[in-house]
Amino acid sequence: MKTKFWLTGTLMLAFGGVGCSDAPDVKEVSDTTAARTADMIRAASASARVMSEMSSLESMGSTAAILQKTFGAVPLMGSPSTCTDPKGCESGMPSNPVQVDPAAAEAQAALVEKYLRERIFTEANVEGTEGDSLFFRIQGEDACTVGETPADASCVKAVDQLQLRIRATRADKDGLDLGFQFGPNHDEPLMLSFAEKSMAVAMDLGEAKDTVIFLAPEAAAQLPRVMAGKVELRLTENGPQDLTFSTGILDGIRIEVDEDGATHAFSTAKANPLSELRMNANAKRLSFALNLGTTEYKGPYGGTSALSSQQVVYSLSGLSFEFSAEEAQNDFVIAHVGLGDAQSYMSLNGTKVITADLNALSGRHFDLNLSKGADGLPLIRVLPEFDLAAKFFMAPLKADPLAGVPSFYEDQSYRVRLSGGNAPSIRPVEANTAKGFPGGLQVVSGELLLQGKDATVTVPAGKCLVGKETAAENSHPLLGYFAATDCQ
Repeated sequence: MKTKFWLTGTLMLAFGGVGCSDAPDVKEVSDTTAARTADMIRAASASARVMSEMSSLESMGSTAAILQKTFGAVPLMGSPSTCTDPKGCESGMPSNPVQVDPAAAEAQAALVEKYLRERIFTEANVEGTEGDSLFFRIQGEDACTVGETPADASCVKAVDQLQLRIRATRADKDGLDLGFQFGPNHDEPLMLSFAEKSMAVAMDLGEAKDTVIFLAPEAAAQLPRVMAGKVELRLTENGPQDLTFSTGILDGIRIEVDEDGATHAFSTAKANPLSELRMNANAKRLSFALNLGTTEYKGPYGGTSALSSQQVVYSLSGLSFEFSAEEAQNDFVIAHVGLGDAQSYMSLNGTKVITADLNALSGRHFDLNLSKGADGLPLIRVLPEFDLAAKFFMAPLKADPLAGVPSFYEDQSYRVRLSGGNAPSIRPVEANTAKGFPGGLQVVSGELLLQGKDATVTVPAGKCLVGKETAAENSHPLLGYFAATDCQ
């Protein structure tokens, strides 16, 4: 009997604890969403304003422009040059972020706060409660009225057709989750979450598909047969004027489309975070990181050739790098550069026609240091090395007349390796027309190796890699356009 008594009491306490998770009230929802959204707008504005004045960003932009201009003299695909402008080619990279006017940002924050308090999360919009959730039914008249401007009739009609509801639920540590529901089935593709120092919006692709079908049934046939996965955008306040914007793939994305009797499939693996941009205005430090997982496309080759129905696969094992810049910084490091932890490839009917391996024998990643030498030109160091091995077996693609497969990609293996020493390095050298020097890359330390199946170009320390307008007779069809020579 005592055992049954304690078991019954434990169950009653457990169920009672669940039942005590009450729904939030209107004021709590209104205060949380309005105040925290406005605070994030102000914080983002302040951080962006300080970051826009960082001299290091302008320094990096000018360095990138020099690299673009100087490297234009070195061919990449056997062409004489990648830059045809006699004045040089400038980088399109912006030197500074967009500046934010503080008065305009404050006005925007105040407007958003007023809108959320007075138009959206109001007593009049409460539809009811269910369990631990409070539901708001949003009408077009409320959603489309901003400030003193009357609501646009077309906007009102569009919002009313959505049958929009917002489900508000308390989350841990004074947090709040807002689920955006659409249609009679209450499909919930969007979730907006507020924590003490962060806000995030997550989208469920499967729910998004159901919502589109409700809004436009005639479009159902045009949607992918499979839409699965979940993505997130997040803004986190690490401290005063210190923000992180991040994206994430919370559940792996999978999209499949059936067309003309064939299936096109795209997938990318879970990656959280996928990317992070941090702006620390107090330290005047900007950082960015990317970490893409395995990403693939599978589908028919396409076109009208004999290859049209054969299956092609493009598989990228990953893509990653990290970067940071601080005020007055002149040396930059792009760290953990990589193409995933396995081989990337293209295949045709299960046979690989292109493969790529980056630093396969040295951790599959490298760090790149970019600085300026005494002459003002960039100096590039890699650690531990840069070693890219690519194999091309593209002869089968010649069955497609439009593929235009060059002979040096029919059955060739290539390797580009910068190695040797603690941190092998190169720098661009500008052209010297008086001495007939076209400009090129000087190996400052270590050794640069360009290797094909039947040819090798070795550039030792102190020498330059240059591009040639024409290749010597019977030379390699690609590497014949490169040579090691004195830097003049």
